[in-house]
Amino acid sequence: MDLLKLSAVAHSSHHFSSPVSVETLDRVLAVSGLAHGWRVIDIGCGPATMALHLAERYGAEVEAVDRSAIMLDLAKARLKGHPAAGRVSFHVSESMDYLATAYPCDLLVSVGAGVLVPGAEDNAAQLRALAQAVKPGGRLLWGESFWKKDPSPTMRGAVGPVAALYASHADYVQAGEAAGLTPLYAAVSSDQEWDEYAWRYSTAVEAHAEANPGPEAAEMRARIAGWRRLYLAEGRETLGFGLYLFSKPT
Repeated sequence: MDLLKLSAVAHSSHHFSSPVSVETLDRVLAVSGLAHGWRVIDIGCGPATMALHLAERYGAEVEAVDRSAIMLDLAKARLKGHPAAGRVSFHVSESMDYLATAYPCDLLVSVGAGVLVPGAEDNAAQLRALAQAVKPGGRLLWGESFWKKDPSPTMRGAVGPVAALYASHADYVQAGEAAGLTPLYAAVSSDQEWDEYAWRYSTAVEAHAEANPGPEAAEMRARIAGWRRLYLAEGRETLGFGLYLFSKPT
C-alpha cells in the first residue's frame, strides 16, 4: 500500500493535518510577532492548509515544502481562487535539502512533519539543525506528538520509527533550550482537537474505500480499523500534541 496516498486520503477533510485548531495556532502565533511581508518556510507542509492560513490571515510570503507530490497537488488545487494566491509557492523536496540552499527566513514552521533531520540523535539536534534556516531574531514554530505517559509496545510500534524521538511536553521545551533557542510559548492540543483529527482521519479513509472498492481499498480499511481501535483503547490517554514557539538569538 502507498502510505503517502493513504495519508493524502486520510487528511483530505482536515483543516490542518495535525490535531491543532485554528484558534490554538493563532494563540501561539500571536506571541510570534508574525506580520505582513514576513518570509515563512513551511516544511513537511502536507496539503499546505497551514501555509495558506499564514499567507491569508497574516500576509506572510510562504514557501511550502513537502516531499510528496500528491500532497502538493492537493495544495495547488486548494490555492486556485484562494485569497492567498500569489503569496504561497510550492516545492517538492526533502525538507533538509531545501533548507540547505534557502535564504534564512523570518519564521520556520515544522508542524507534524516527523523526523526531518537524518541521523538526529535527539530533538535538540533536530531543532539545532532546523534553526540554521532561521535568521537571527527569527522564530521557529515546531509541532509534534509527545507521550503523556509511557506507551505500550503496541502503541510505540504503531507510531513507527519516529517514536524513538518522542518525549514529554517538558522535554520538548528543554530540547529547544539545549539547541540554543529561547522558548516563547507552548500550547497543548485538547482532547476535542485530538478527537476531531482522529475521527476525520478515519472517516475520510472509510469514505474513500466505499467509493473506490477493490484490494487497495480493503487494505486501507483494514489498516484504519486497527488504528481506530488503538486510538480509542490507548491513544487518547497516551499521545499528546504540542506547538512550541522558539526565538533564535540575535
